[in-house]
Amino acid sequence: MKRIRLDIGALTASPENGGSFMFFLYREGMDKCLPVKLSPPDMHAVLANFNQQQPHESTVHGVFISTLREFRIELLEVLVVRESQDEPFACELLLFDGEKEVKQRAGFIDGVILAKTFACPIYIEEDVMEKYASTMDLVSEKIVKKEIHIQKLKEELSEAIASEDYEKAARISKAIDNLSKEK
Repeated sequence: MKRIRLDIGALTASPENGGSFMFFLYREGMDKCLPVKLSPPDMHAVLANFNQQQPHESTVHGVFISTLREFRIELLEVLVVRESQDEPFACELLLFDGEKEVKQRAGFIDGVILAKTFACPIYIEEDVMEKYASTMDLVSEKIVKKEIHIQKLKEELSEAIASEDYEKAARISKAIDNLSKEK
């Protein structure tokens, strides 16, 4: 079965119905995206782990990541899966300990957080993408591009602060604020 590589896209919130959250993974070329509805705890996990370079060591993700690194286990790839319409999206992790590869099932957000942390690719089988993906319109595409740009700026901000280049950090911070205010 052919697989499609996905990139991490935007995160949105809607005040309707007590608030709902959506997370988007998009296909290269940005012609289609995979929208996944998130629960408030999943949204919190994304925000807690995406706003810093590495998940904090006291979080579940931080402990898991530290354990993988301590035992020299690599995360090679993440495959987004969905067994049926009634089941939520999940992830299949491909781990490597230096001798053998092991597949492990994880929740959707856990897999995405780990993929981001380990900078490994995220895939989905073509038939699953075609069944559940949405075509990106111009508004959605603009939102995704804006969120990606903000995330890259946040990473640059962290690097500027770490290297004590506070003038650069101030410029980047202002750019983030301006982008965040744009509609």
